[in-house]
Amino acid sequence: MEPRLLLELLAFVLCTRPNKAKTNSLAIQFSAPGDFVIGGLFAIHSKVRYKKTRAEMPTCYRYLGMRFAVDEINNSTSLLPGVKLGYEIHNTCNNVVVATKPAVAFLSKYPSNGGLEAQCSYGDYKPRVTAVVGPDSSELSVVLSRLLNFLSIPEISHASTTDNLSNKQLHPSFFRTVPSDKSQAEAMIQLLQKFHWNWVAALATDDEYGRRALEIFVQLALSRDTCIAYEAILPSAPTKRERWEQLFKITSQLVVAGINTTVIFAQSINANELMTVVVERGITGKVWIASECWATSAIIRFIPNLASVGTIIGLSVKSGRMPGFSDYVQRILAGPEQDQTSSIIAGQNDQCPECGKLTLANLSAILYDTKFQATFNVYKAVYAIAHALHQLLQCNAISHKCNMGREVYPWQLLAEIGKVNFTVESQPVYFDTKGNPPTGYDLILWRWNATGGFEFVSIGGYDALKCELAVNESKIQWHTRDKKAPLSRCSQDCKSNQKRHIRGEHNCCYQCEDCPTGSFQDKSDPSQCTQCPKNQWFLEENGTCEERTIEYLEVTDQLPLIMLALTMLVLAQMGIISGIVAKYRSTPAMRYVGTFPTFLIVVSSACLCGSCFFFIIKPSTWVCMARQPVFFVSFTVVLATLLGKVVQSSGLNQALKSPLLRRHSLALCVFLNTAIQCLLCVFWYLWDPPSLEENTNVERTILLQCQDISFPGFGLLLAFNYCLALICCICSFLGSSSQQARNKATKAISFAVVLIIIIWTLFVPTYATSQGKYVSLFQVFAGLASVFAVFGSCYYQVCYIVLFAPQMNTDSRFCSLPRNPPSEDESNAAGIK
Repeated sequence: MEPRLLLELLAFVLCTRPNKAKTNSLAIQFSAPGDFVIGGLFAIHSKVRYKKTRAEMPTCYRYLGMRFAVDEINNSTSLLPGVKLGYEIHNTCNNVVVATKPAVAFLSKYPSNGGLEAQCSYGDYKPRVTAVVGPDSSELSVVLSRLLNFLSIPEISHASTTDNLSNKQLHPSFFRTVPSDKSQAEAMIQLLQKFHWNWVAALATDDEYGRRALEIFVQLALSRDTCIAYEAILPSAPTKRERWEQLFKITSQLVVAGINTTVIFAQSINANELMTVVVERGITGKVWIASECWATSAIIRFIPNLASVGTIIGLSVKSGRMPGFSDYVQRILAGPEQDQTSSIIAGQNDQCPECGKLTLANLSAILYDTKFQATFNVYKAVYAIAHALHQLLQCNAISHKCNMGREVYPWQLLAEIGKVNFTVESQPVYFDTKGNPPTGYDLILWRWNATGGFEFVSIGGYDALKCELAVNESKIQWHTRDKKAPLSRCSQDCKSNQKRHIRGEHNCCYQCEDCPTGSFQDKSDPSQCTQCPKNQWFLEENGTCEERTIEYLEVTDQLPLIMLALTMLVLAQMGIISGIVAKYRSTPAMRYVGTFPTFLIVVSSACLCGSCFFFIIKPSTWVCMARQPVFFVSFTVVLATLLGKVVQSSGLNQALKSPLLRRHSLALCVFLNTAIQCLLCVFWYLWDPPSLEENTNVERTILLQCQDISFPGFGLLLAFNYCLALICCICSFLGSSSQQARNKATKAISFAVVLIIIIWTLFVPTYATSQGKYVSLFQVFAGLASVFAVFGSCYYQVCYIVLFAPQMNTDSRFCSLPRNPPSEDESNAAGIK
């Protein structure tokens, strides 16, 4: 019982609140009896005595639209035949306190009783109104919908747009014939994106409509890459001077921030003051986007020199024709009923006197300018109630009868209104689960001509069902110096395949940076570059990722053919030298070079040359696994043989205590170094074995190559051979000072090793800094050059003597290595001599 007692107390307080108005202020202003009475709440006036607010142009034509609809339905023989609709219209004066009084009265059963009867159950309770049309304000609808919902009385607003009313848990009995602010914000964002305006200001009035519309718009703008450079609430101070001072600050901020596009959610009176200040400040060439509240305002258009402010584009709720309405209004105002109406207004509610001055002359201008946009929404609301009653009363258009014996309660009508689906003047009328209609917007341009004439021009529209905005740019007349759409951006658009680097707090202020090679700028995230798939490459001329071409080193390529020719040349020279050594092995010259070392060098060099073929054929897994071990182990045998010869020739092997080790020092040297290199190969295979790789670091191609140069595997093998060459070089110089007799045997090896060190020293940086399919040929070239250095230094001179200068092939010319190493006594004796 407590909620009911509170509600009765509220009604009592409101009805007995002291003021200067007459005690019968709740008397019916406009009413007509009927079987079902529809309540109407309209802002017929805009000011009351006890609250200092600014006067606004009267909106009396809206309630006339409700009367017109009711009379039209009553005269119809198909919609509600035999049923008479009545109406009870009250003035809200755009004031919550004033509007609450008739809303509470709607809850009572009889006009004479201004309160709600206390009952245990209200399921079969019938208030004196079946449904309510209005009010005009979102702020009033939020309050009154909760009050009317107490009895589940359907409320259909023709002007309340705040998105909060879409919450059916808080406002289950609320419907509307205008789109919500969410639809309006979406249409505005699409308009901004259409002309690439992303540096904008947003202004709103200090009420439920303005604050909520601004909140939705800002949230949506941030999610659509649009920056709100400045947002403010329009002043609502009681004095004009205070409001003007605040408006001057707001307009100054628009100029300082370099904003060329401003979105304004405001009532007509607030927008009128703002645009007046804009004209006085001399702000020109801007774009002003008007919300539906003032998009077709009849008072703002009369501001002197308004065309100088720039281009005004507004969103107006889609409307339709109301045939016969103009004649209906003229007949009311021209007839004797006009005097009676004025008397009722002036005498019974003299707090709000504006409509008392209503005449045919001043109202006809309003009707023409607004094209019935607000009135048509009232018209649709009344017809929605009538169609719901048509279903509840089981009316038959053929028999022209309705079931008048059936009781109709508000909660039944509420459920039926949510199901209505009909068409009025080609406009569909139905409600979604949130009570919102399918109505969209017309995009309106304020256009002035050279003679000072003015007109509203439709340049497009917003389809609420498809969420799409259509703009006819050819109809737009830009009021700028160059007659083009002004720019309103913090930063210009980036070029193709550039990403944004955000500067500061606004994501619209950025610097453009090129995307890395092989990546593209994904439109879904302008601040990021997306790498093309591994098997694709970004082509800037096409703007897409295209398939890469697969490349690998082939024998038929020019450079591999050259390397192949060099390899064959090396093998040929080794074959020739091997034949010469075999034929003349008993001569002093051949004993000088040694048959066994020559055999090791030739065989290992042949294996090294053979591994070069693995570098110039199509890579595969087994090729990658085999080529580096064969190459480096073969090269190790060559270097170890040279080191063994240096150790023997220089006499460094005498440091070994065992005669057996001294005698076979060369074989021991080759075996130990080859074993170490083989162990390093095993370690490499266990740590990170070579593999076939698809290299995508090369532009436009997938390079098939062996991944066999990673550390520590490849690095250790290369470092071991490099150290082996250094040790060989050092030993040759150490031995030459103590073994003068064998100095000739080490000079050739020293020269070969120095060349090898130079070759591989140059190889490392060149190989590390190169890319492409020909990189592996550097290793082939280094290996072949090393073989040439060994044979050129150690064998070319000897072979020349054997073949072309036999007179020099004598023991006196060559200091041959002894068959057996000298004993320690012989060595001492030689040292004494």
